[in-house]
Amino acid sequence: MSLYTKLQSFTRTDREVKYLFLKAYFLSAIVKFTLVFLPFKKIMNWQGIANVESPMHPDQDSLRYRKSIQSAIRLCDIYTCWKTECYTQALTAKILLKRKGIPSTVYIGFQKNDDGTYKGHAWLRSYDIIITGSLEKDFFTVHTFYS
Repeated sequence: MSLYTKLQSFTRTDREVKYLFLKAYFLSAIVKFTLVFLPFKKIMNWQGIANVESPMHPDQDSLRYRKSIQSAIRLCDIYTCWKTECYTQALTAKILLKRKGIPSTVYIGFQKNDDGTYKGHAWLRSYDIIITGSLEKDFFTVHTFYS
């Protein structure tokens, strides 16, 4: 995709999504940096309370904002020059939702491969929609979750 096409696509995007994309872009850089350089204990507080789920019922009041976060995280995954793995995306979206007081749950799941190794995946749910990691979540068994 050329730079011109990317700019043209960005200018056609909703203003709220553009703003959230910029916030997510810089926030994901901070999250990625902390995941690489800080001990995991420091990051545990970002996840929330272990084995407690947020509400699952639909919430129409925050639906537009949650869908905008979902779009911004997808754009962030495409346009960042660093790799934004599922865990980085989930934590970034959780922080953005938490700033607006919207509850969410981070799920961490594992899958056993044929060679005996394990593969992990993280995804984020807020009320009735999966914000990040929805495409692969069905292939993983939930190990733990944080609200």
